[in-house]
Amino acid sequence: MTPKVALIAGASGVVGRRLATHLSGVPGWRVVGIARRVPDEDRDRGAMQWLPLDLRDAAACRAGADSLEGVTHLFNTARYDHDTRTLESPHTNTRMLANIVDALVASGQPLEHVHLVHGTKYYGSHLGPFRTPARESDPRSLQDNFYYHQEDHVRARHGREGWSFSSSRPHAIVDRERPAPRSIPRVIAVYAAISKAMGLPLCFPGTPENYRAYYQFTDAALLARAIEWMSSAPAARNQACNVANGDYVRWCDLWPVVADYFGMTPGPVRTVRLADVMADKADVWRRLVAQHGLVGTPYEEAALWAYGDFVFTPGWDIMTSTTKARLLGFHDVVDSEAMLLECLDRLRSARIIPDR
Repeated sequence: MTPKVALIAGASGVVGRRLATHLSGVPGWRVVGIARRVPDEDRDRGAMQWLPLDLRDAAACRAGADSLEGVTHLFNTARYDHDTRTLESPHTNTRMLANIVDALVASGQPLEHVHLVHGTKYYGSHLGPFRTPARESDPRSLQDNFYYHQEDHVRARHGREGWSFSSSRPHAIVDRERPAPRSIPRVIAVYAAISKAMGLPLCFPGTPENYRAYYQFTDAALLARAIEWMSSAPAARNQACNVANGDYVRWCDLWPVVADYFGMTPGPVRTVRLADVMADKADVWRRLVAQHGLVGTPYEEAALWAYGDFVFTPGWDIMTSTTKARLLGFHDVVDSEAMLLECLDRLRSARIIPDR
């Protein structure tokens, strides 16, 4: 049987790394990863081939595609560098996608499918209250978004070039095995460790409205399975699907659980901007690292506070419906509370944060 060859753009990121790990373990797949800079810990990961490439460079994409053989699936998990508080560039992100698709087509790769990883900003979840739970048929928001440009690009060309496409729309992606600084488990863990070291209760740093609103997560491993399914199942051909754990949570319910995990008293809601109030806590962090024999993570890499502010500020429900994916054949679910606690366990076992 001719193997499927996956080319993963953005393979060093959270989604790309988890997708590469997943597909590498599935019989019949061979994986090639694209990254501008391949992290040292990823260079020798399994039998995966790496292609160092800047997707903004069309000529480099063409040369890279000419060096490949038999690419059947492109998984676009890449996005251009951006600040959490700013909107990603529609032009740059669409050009990156177009460059690699153009290169694969021009080099004669037997391309069968292109998958796009998008998200709930498709529905304007970052702008204000929106229809919930959001469905894939809901209209686009008024604010421009690179999701729309990429989607329009693949819709315009897939039919004439003979490949199919799909797109996944996750929210608040969490990798249980490697909780990244830009993830809520990591933000909570470092915030709790510092608060405890300072003799403070675990106060919720977001807004009162956010504390009571519904929220949702997407486990990275679940997303990887969903992406594989969408790229292979005839029912998912040329479709977009929301991909989330399948449950909804409220911080007012989760926060006491988190406080208990750290052996702390849950404090009241005290709305602060984490990027500001945590900016001067490097000395506290360094003392924690020394006292508990932790991995020497530089404070600026311990947690992305701006991401915490992004998550903890909105006073409206963040909810999407996963009914479409279930009706089409994808039924996986994850318990979000259990996922969060497992992430905290992983951070402890990795000596990123102290034990109890």
